[in-house]
Amino acid sequence: MSKFPKKFWQDKSPADKKNQKRLHCVASDGNVGYSTSNAPADSLSSTSEASRLWFVQNESSLQHADAMSLEVGRRVVYSSNPEVTCASESITHSCAQIERELNPMLMPRHVAIIMDGNSRWAEKRGLEPSSGHEAGLQALKNVVGLSRRWGIQVLTVFALSTENWLRPKMELDFLMNLIERGLQDELSNFQKEKICIRFIGNLSMLPESLQSLIAFVERSTWYNEGLKLIVALSYSGRQDILQACQLLVAQAIDGLIKPEDITESMIDDKLLTTLVGEMRNPDLLIRTSGERRLSNFLLWQMAYTEFYFVDAFWPDFGELDYKKALLSFQSRKRRYGSRL
Repeated sequence: MSKFPKKFWQDKSPADKKNQKRLHCVASDGNVGYSTSNAPADSLSSTSEASRLWFVQNESSLQHADAMSLEVGRRVVYSSNPEVTCASESITHSCAQIERELNPMLMPRHVAIIMDGNSRWAEKRGLEPSSGHEAGLQALKNVVGLSRRWGIQVLTVFALSTENWLRPKMELDFLMNLIERGLQDELSNFQKEKICIRFIGNLSMLPESLQSLIAFVERSTWYNEGLKLIVALSYSGRQDILQACQLLVAQAIDGLIKPEDITESMIDDKLLTTLVGEMRNPDLLIRTSGERRLSNFLLWQMAYTEFYFVDAFWPDFGELDYKKALLSFQSRKRRYGSRL
């Protein structure tokens, strides 16, 4: 039988009249889930869907009534059946080992993430896209916390592209409400953790209530000196470049600059990411869900960004996945076109 990591244990529950073994699990958010050994697979009780815990009976349980396993994310972390491969120790040890291997001196200053796969995550489980977006919000909260803890200075996340406005209205309405609710719930935490949050994109396309809330949250966190969280919402990389060029053309028409004097740095200074200062260009891009393209995200800014692609859908992207991405980044030599 696999040894439980710190947050997993097994005991005898006095509330169980038959004195059956009850499996307890405390998720990273502190919520408890449990099931008895002979309970059906869908009987897991949990105080929060955000804990993303599942109790599953494997194929062996058809022959062995007391065979059971607990799956967190997509990994089995406990099983009473010795024939079931159990990853609890390997996951715990892997996290600790990678934590030791990460070099604080080689951390990327700016990490960008394309949070992809919410709807497919939900579809795979027979759920509505809204459930995927809810789970994706929990994953974002986790990654924000980890980024702050590990010393990442800027985190830019792609929440909605201009092309995404072609999605069904019901899904978009839910997403707007979810973002609004998430900002209201997290504002006090932003203040507590000194997180400075900014939004980039064509915000005029958002509902007026969300526009007002975004303006309030930005003002409220303006002087926070911790992690800078940049949310690309209704954003287009091509439009970002276009609006920068239009600003420079206007200056040239007014006689403030000459066309031949326009430089790359001048364009760079007109992009929406200029609010980040010298760290405006990401060091590392992470994209989830197995897709391997930029999808119109920070096209100019990622000329020399290191890419890392992971097959996991965004709601499943957790601490170990993030650590592996950072470790991959630290193993690379960035030449910027020169020879080292």
